[in-house]
Amino acid sequence: MLVAVLLFLVGWILGWWFNAFSLIMSSALIFFGAISLFVQFSDLGALQLMLIFAYLLAHQAGFLVGSYLSYERKN
Repeated sequence: MLVAVLLFLVGWILGWWFNAFSLIMSSALIFFGAISLFVQFSDLGALQLMLIFAYLLAHQAGFLVGSYLSYERKN
């Protein structure tokens, strides 16, 4: 849960300052990093894939919130 909150905050910061390309790159980093950690230290089952999906969802939701709140600042 703490990881999801931190990913939400990172997404918020990315949404506030950067464009969607940074979201794509950071989401790919989260995905491949989580996959490699789960394969190395555990098995990669359905529960781990759902956890990775939840991490990506929190990260991208933070990006959307940051983009929405910074819309007036950017325009």
